[in-house]
Amino acid sequence: MTRHTYIALFLPLVAIGLGQLLTGAENPHLRYGKDEAQWMRWRMGQLCTEEGVYFTGSGNCVNCHAPDADGEALVDEHGATVSPVADWQATLMANSARDPFWQAKVDHEGLVNPTHRESIENLCTACHAPQGYHEAHLTGTAGPNGYTMEDLMEDDLGLDGIGCTACHSIDNENLAGRSNGDLPINEENVSWGGFENPWDGLMSGQTGFIPVYGEHMRNSEVCASCHSLYTHTQDLQGEETGQVFFEQTTYLEWVNSAFNAENVQCQSCHMPLVEGGAIAATQPNWLFPQRFGKHHLVGGNAFMLKLMRDNAVQLNLSATPVQFDSTIARTEASLQQQTANLQVRQLATSPGEWAFEVEVENLAGHKFPSGYPARLSFVEFVLTGAEDDTLFHSGSWSPANGIAGRDAGLEPHWDEITSPDQVQIYEMVLGDVEGATTQVLERAAILLKDNRLPPRGFSSQHPAYDTVQVGPMAALDADFNRRNGSEGSGADRLVYRVSTGDQSSMVHATARLHYQAVPKRWVDAMFGFSDQSERIAAFESMYEAADRTPVLVAEARSTGWPGFDPDAIDWKMAPNPISSGQLLRLVPAGVEMPRVIELFDLSGRLIRTVDLSDALLGHSVEDFAAGNYLVRLVFESRSQTIRWVKS
Repeated sequence: MTRHTYIALFLPLVAIGLGQLLTGAENPHLRYGKDEAQWMRWRMGQLCTEEGVYFTGSGNCVNCHAPDADGEALVDEHGATVSPVADWQATLMANSARDPFWQAKVDHEGLVNPTHRESIENLCTACHAPQGYHEAHLTGTAGPNGYTMEDLMEDDLGLDGIGCTACHSIDNENLAGRSNGDLPINEENVSWGGFENPWDGLMSGQTGFIPVYGEHMRNSEVCASCHSLYTHTQDLQGEETGQVFFEQTTYLEWVNSAFNAENVQCQSCHMPLVEGGAIAATQPNWLFPQRFGKHHLVGGNAFMLKLMRDNAVQLNLSATPVQFDSTIARTEASLQQQTANLQVRQLATSPGEWAFEVEVENLAGHKFPSGYPARLSFVEFVLTGAEDDTLFHSGSWSPANGIAGRDAGLEPHWDEITSPDQVQIYEMVLGDVEGATTQVLERAAILLKDNRLPPRGFSSQHPAYDTVQVGPMAALDADFNRRNGSEGSGADRLVYRVSTGDQSSMVHATARLHYQAVPKRWVDAMFGFSDQSERIAAFESMYEAADRTPVLVAEARSTGWPGFDPDAIDWKMAPNPISSGQLLRLVPAGVEMPRVIELFDLSGRLIRTVDLSDALLGHSVEDFAAGNYLVRLVFESRSQTIRWVKS
């Protein structure tokens, strides 16, 4: 099929101004002015305009889907742009083929198993460069060993990453059963979309692609093939063992979740709908608002987005720094608002000991972390005294040493932590044929650890469980993905038990959940090959210069009091009786706090009203005569009276 693409000539740079040339457009979250929209259109002109038989470059979609200079089309109700090109351009999907970590890792796998190098490259490009990969295979121009990295580096369509036609050309053919980038590509240049009854005159005339409504574009199954990945296990000599190892199972994790049953699709979070809809294109001018999903396509990998932003010239990326900043902000907001809940609760303890339960609840529709197995999340727990002195610290992090206390081999999954050198890390750890940990994907033979938090509703009885199973240590934890004995909580509970040896008046417990996309330990083995690969050496240089600080996902705090019993109903006074020189304090029970605290003598005369903080910390009653007294606690729906004695 022959197609002709007409690319509009945009305003000369002279009319834009030097400041915008240096800094990019205004924040894409905000309304575009006329000049900003025209500037963005010029920048998007750098996108791929290559035309293949089955695909076309994303630059050929700019004329109708870039920001509207008139502010009419592709905006939400507040006038902020929802241009799919503007939102997509700085995502990891747009830059998947130029991703320096991915390129380096493909080289690493090929150097470890050189006899499989080209087959590895052919497999990896299927998802990271689908337009180039499928164009080569469908036209018969792929070499005898498939579509390789050498082919990719000379192919503009491939380097366009997961471009517009990479997704919109996917036919609805057994999508749920596909994996490893086995996409069913439409061979008649149909462009499937979520708009019902689309008008095809202009789009088919300009690009040769015919817009057609496809219900499957609104469903998770369209994501399945590139988010369900397995490898054929190799031994240490590079020979296949006949085993299959499931490396990434994000789609199947969603299948085994309450989100699937509740019809919450991948697009619900990763392509949120514009409230009230939007006009989908700047041409023709008579279009009306329709259901429209924002092409935010965010995950959790803010680290690589920052690295690519900071090395955009070297990597030949087209997005502006402001576009990257916008995608980074969305990514971090997703991590901090939609990913996990954290709670800290004091448990009953004996004198000189403190115990707190930390619950981490996954809010995502798949495991957390999910996707590429380098990713991890860890809990930092800090116990401080009344004077903010640190009594206990598990899970601290530093650029030089990473996660403090992490075992050199395999950090266990913990149900109870009692020492600072123990840290709860939620991660997937691969083992080779000899049971040693490995970061070489083709050598993955066994699952040494997978305590990543499952999604709500996740069940070991689900048919997909064999591919998304929990690792051996977490499976033995009675609190992992279980609440009150029932499976499917999507949460984990662990206890921090700290012996201080003294009777502190109070402590503060702080729990923080951190996320790391590319930990140093994962890439160190790959960097050992930097002298054999320019791509590995280039990524190592970028990585060492990057800020690798983990993203803070969630934080929770709790105050601890001596003698606290969470299961008790009645509060107590201590010490009772109280002697001269001692402070009288309340010993709390449960989680409900009193609104009013009053001290009376036995005749019922009110002597003093005490603040809650003073009552809990302890306050002086030196001015009280010896005798019997009462304290009255007023709660929301009840009251309690305690008798105490001054000796």
